[in-house]
Formats: sequence, structure tokens, C-alpha cells
Amino acid sequence: MNLKVKANLIIYRFREKGLEVFLVHSSDDEQWAFPNKEVAEGESGAADRETDRYIELDPVVQASGEEEKAIAVEGDWHDIPSLKGMLYEDALVLKEKISEMEKGTYFALKEALKKVLPHQYAFLKELKDILTDRHSTRDL
Repeated sequence: MNLKVKANLIIYRFREKGLEVFLVHSSDDEQWAFPNKEVAEGESGAADRETDRYIELDPVVQASGEEEKAIAVEGDWHDIPSLKGMLYEDALVLKEKISEMEKGTYFALKEALKKVLPHQYAFLKELKDILTDRHSTRDL
């Protein structure tokens, strides 16, 4: 049985306001969200949960009971070839994802927490903790 789970792509960067995350806006409603796609259960791009390229965050469970995963990557989406590779499934999906990404923008972490769904707070809090730890030990 091939189960599908929702995987969020959290693109982050550091600017004057501090940590910012990229959210896309759906034209269907007023909701902001992370770029995402469905992936097969157990699908993973690396053996380690945290690498230099990305950070695989702990999954969260939605109110409906569905599990949701997230991977965090530093940078601007159009500057990172590996992110483009994640979107090149076929011509229709590419067109849809690129147009979706063009509706997005970066938000300071505090503002992003107000815009994402409540169960997704855990992704942003874990990302902040990991990045705070990573950057505080790097400067020792």
C-alpha cells in the first residue's frame, strides 16, 4: 500500500528583520501556506535528518489526524537549483508550481506564525530552535 503524506518546503533566509520564511498565497482564499506536494510515505532524500543542504523537521499531526512533514532549505527559491529540481516533475506541475511560487513572499518569523495554520507552528518553532543552536555554536 502506497500512502501519501503532505510535505512542506520551508524556504528561509536571514535579513535585517531576522529569520524570514517564504509563504505562498492561494488565489482561492486568503490563506498563506508553505509550498508543498504529496510524497510517498517513508520517502526521504538523505539518511540524516539534518544536512548542510536541508533540515528535515519533525512531522506534525493535523486536527484531522493526517501527518504532515516539512523540509527546510536556506535561500531564495529561484537561486537554489535543488529546489527547482524538486518542482520539475512534468510540464503541467512545473507550470502550476512556478505560478504558485510567484504569488509568494517572505515574512519575518513573527508574522509568518500569524499566517500559517496552527498545526504548522511546530515546524517554524523547531526550525528557529535548530537555526539558533546552529548559529550560536558556529561563532564559538
